[in-house]
Amino acid sequence: MKNLLLVFAVAGVLGLVGCAGTGSRDAGLAMILSDVPLKENGPNQVTPASSTLHRGDRVSVRRVIGDYAEVETMDRRRGYVPTAVLEDQ
Repeated sequence: MKNLLLVFAVAGVLGLVGCAGTGSRDAGLAMILSDVPLKENGPNQVTPASSTLHRGDRVSVRRVIGDYAEVETMDRRRGYVPTAVLEDQ
């Protein structure tokens, strides 16, 4: 019985450690805080973005890469925006 409790305790700690690096903005809803270009080709896109997200737009955050988040708009457009313009919902 003692060994069984130890196994559950270790599994619980490992489970928490595995979640520690996911970031609060991964896979959730967010609101755009200010107008921002939607970089469709990646965070390092040098060509002008073809669309802009506007303050108050809601997006689904797919993943966070450094200072950028890959987002999907409500009309299914995908691209990257700086994490600084996102507010968790």
